[in-house]
Amino acid sequence: MESLLINETPDTPYVHLDHKKGIFDFNGNSIPENVPMFYEPILNWLESYVKNPNRKTVFNFRMKMISSSSSKIFFDILSIVDRIFEKENCIVRVNWYYNVYDDEIREIGLDYKDSLNAPFEIILTDTE
Repeated sequence: MESLLINETPDTPYVHLDHKKGIFDFNGNSIPENVPMFYEPILNWLESYVKNPNRKTVFNFRMKMISSSSSKIFFDILSIVDRIFEKENCIVRVNWYYNVYDDEIREIGLDYKDSLNAPFEIILTDTE
């Protein structure tokens, strides 16, 4: 399985789903004009990954802005995270980073954490 890499734009996040390392990064803004079109290849890739995941998978989210439409997609992504977590012998961790000045991103992370069974850490960072 090839890794997936999508470069960041002002409206879309950097996404790197590194199959070899089992580290999946989402960084930046998620305010695309067409949310389903942007996230379709990501969701498809993750659906394939669920069939044969690494023993350990880490999801890192360093989001700056998330539209309400993107928020729904992130729930879909996190439901896939839970499916990986529920597999036997799979270790999954979600790291949700937020800036000290960004209570909105922190609150979104808390909402996601409450809906997830997999370990979910909310991590304060002083970088923007």
